[in-house]
Amino acid sequence: MIKGYEERYLIILLSAVMNQRPSPEPIRSLDWEKMYRLADYHGVAHAVHYGILGLDQEIPQSVRQQFFEKYLESVHRVDRLQKSEMQIFSLLEREKINCFYLSFSDIVSSYPIEEMCCRESIEIGTSKKYIRIVGEILRKLDFENRKTDEMGKLYYRIPGIRVLNFTHTLFLSPSMRKYFKSFLKTTIHQYGSKYVKDLPLDDRYLFIMCRLTDSYARGNISLSQILDFWVFYKRYGESFNWPYIYNKLKKLKIAEFAERLEHLILRWFGTGAIIENVEIYEAMESYILSKGTDGREVSSKLLPLIKTVADCYARNRRLEDLRKIVTWLFPDRRYMETIYPFLEKTGILLPIFWGIRLLRYISIYCTKFLRKNVQPQIKNVLNRIVKKIPFLKNRIKIENVEEKSNKTAEIPK
Repeated sequence: MIKGYEERYLIILLSAVMNQRPSPEPIRSLDWEKMYRLADYHGVAHAVHYGILGLDQEIPQSVRQQFFEKYLESVHRVDRLQKSEMQIFSLLEREKINCFYLSFSDIVSSYPIEEMCCRESIEIGTSKKYIRIVGEILRKLDFENRKTDEMGKLYYRIPGIRVLNFTHTLFLSPSMRKYFKSFLKTTIHQYGSKYVKDLPLDDRYLFIMCRLTDSYARGNISLSQILDFWVFYKRYGESFNWPYIYNKLKKLKIAEFAERLEHLILRWFGTGAIIENVEIYEAMESYILSKGTDGREVSSKLLPLIKTVADCYARNRRLEDLRKIVTWLFPDRRYMETIYPFLEKTGILLPIFWGIRLLRYISIYCTKFLRKNVQPQIKNVLNRIVKKIPFLKNRIKIENVEEKSNKTAEIPK
């Protein structure tokens, strides 16, 4: 179940915006700071800006300004990406890069207002062997590598043009990865193109659904992804070959989940479809809005891929820990040369000095352990033995008496 009214009202507001209806007034007071944070978290703050324009609510001016700034970013982003898209694809075609793409211009035109588009990058799918070549082409156009949470290579060029290049590793599921590879072999070419391919509508639906499913399993699905799917579905739904799609979904082992997710999206933004097992959909709502924090138990039963993701993350953590241990045990040559300058001339002896370094650390550790734990015990045992020897016992008493007398003796003037 959705926790707060802000989450519920965000869906209501987006539904009104996507269907070009007046925004309903909230039935209770809202925390508008929270509303902005939630909308921004899901990448839909620019779309919410349209929804709050006609509201009579007393929205803090600072919050209105934040929504407006996100709207301005979207206006500039859409314009820049549309202008850059064909330039990039022309270069890929000239360099004979076998790839497919998801048309940014097409998804933009599917929105009621172009600036509502949630997609933030031009997206290109290639095989692994083209990853380096695509990177070199983009760097010639002044793009730079950027870190990203998404699976793939992200390239960025000022003043805000993003290109995402991904391979079959975009997906975790083996069946989805296999299906991705088939795009590069069977997908029809773009008109007038020999190498750059456009996905047919049915395969585009399947690709987007696979991506939503994978993001859901990873716990990073967002409302921006769902809005992109919704406008595509609304525009082309009547043209889909549904028997072909259902058959493919079964082979991909996501048919049941895809059906439920589609029903949930229709419930949010479409016909308000009547659904059974309401608790399942409420758990899905919570899972999506919290990005995998809430509703996880029900979602794991619905989509076993979630458990696979969790196992994969656990395995990756173990591998990372192992990698750190190996790196510590066997540092690179440059680091070793700072400790043993002799290696600059005789690098072949590096394995021997790894052993010397390891023995040195073992000896330091053993010495510290002995001083801290063994030495005090030995000292206590020796003290007890000494106290039992009569001659030494009397000598200790005499020394203690002399020490006390020295302490109490008056200092001569």
